[in-house]
Amino acid sequence: MIKKLAFVVAMLPFAAQAADLPNYPFIHASGEGFAMIVPDLGEIDFDISVYDPEPAAAVALVGERAAQIRALLADANASVDIHNMRKEMRKSGQTDLNAVPDYEIRSAVHIAVNDLGQWRDIMQGLLAMPNIDHMATTFGRKDRLQAEKELTLAAVKDAERRAEAMAAGLGKKVGAVTAISSGQLRNLTHAVGLMPGDLYPRNRSVNVPPADKDFLATDVLRWSQTVDVIFRIK
Repeated sequence: MIKKLAFVVAMLPFAAQAADLPNYPFIHASGEGFAMIVPDLGEIDFDISVYDPEPAAAVALVGERAAQIRALLADANASVDIHNMRKEMRKSGQTDLNAVPDYEIRSAVHIAVNDLGQWRDIMQGLLAMPNIDHMATTFGRKDRLQAEKELTLAAVKDAERRAEAMAAGLGKKVGAVTAISSGQLRNLTHAVGLMPGDLYPRNRSVNVPPADKDFLATDVLRWSQTVDVIFRIK
């Protein structure tokens, strides 16, 4: 009796999950589209950061650096947005809790470079300026939407190819598509576990920049798109 009760309890989670499964023979396949793409636009983000015991002098120097940045980009195919001037407490080694804290003036800068042929000259000019920190760069494509469409089509074809291979192994054929998702089909993937979670490196396009990043170089884009598809079995 105890063994029978244990069997029934063990089956309860599966019974609840099975209600989410299609009620017809099906194949669940995942596909991926992946491409190495040369970028044609870039973005630069950094802070102008100035410390001076006199806050007014610091603000004036931030304005001076901002003017130099705009002058650097005057003849470039680029746009610049300098905003969010703020006062932040400096990180220092002071241990006296009663000491007057030091503050620095910061302003955020965002530059969009639309001609990467000018990238190196722009970066060399910025890197030669004092009071620049927290720099980060990203790259992209003007035709991003078209590239995403092509990656999705490649991912769907990859899923279809995998499904046909599985069906052939059973002496069957792939039928109509009954469900498709640009991510994992949650009920199938997580609840039932039809697809192992490590089948694809889902974050392939996310890279942590090295400490010695070469800001003068442009990065090749590594873009990927995955799909989950349910096919009927003929």
